[in-house]
Amino acid sequence: MERRYLADYDALGLPPDEAIRAVLARADADPQSRLDLDRVSFQPMPMLADELDCHAPNFIVVAMDGAGNAFGFYVDPKVLRTIGMPWVLWDHEEDALLHVADDTGEFFSRLLDAHLQWKPDDPSARRVREVLTELGLQLGAPGSSPPGFRDGKPAAWLPAGPLSH
Repeated sequence: MERRYLADYDALGLPPDEAIRAVLARADADPQSRLDLDRVSFQPMPMLADELDCHAPNFIVVAMDGAGNAFGFYVDPKVLRTIGMPWVLWDHEEDALLHVADDTGEFFSRLLDAHLQWKPDDPSARRVREVLTELGLQLGAPGSSPPGFRDGKPAAWLPAGPLSH
């Protein structure tokens, strides 16, 4: 099956993030990389948030986590000027956005560390880290992320949930 993650992402017309473009291109071309990403709870699925029935303004989905939640960028002109395109998690049960990382390298560092807390010896996480490093992403040392990845970080710029009301 031909993958089109990068084309779907580019069709969204986002400001450039070459790191995620490289990750999606690898997932398109390399079935093992795609499978490893899936195993660490990053299933590429670039789309508008409304396609998930998430009515969060400025949220663009990049991937799903396999449990109904979505990861993606928060793209707001004011936030772009100050911190760029931060990564957020849409928690489908709470219908809320949570700030999880300021950039793509931090996002994957925190995602991998959170995954390894759950599955400490997962070879998929090691392979994902190797691929990301090969692609030029600046990752934190394994295990260096603060706890609470899925709890999010403070972000006054996020809309309060629930978002569907």
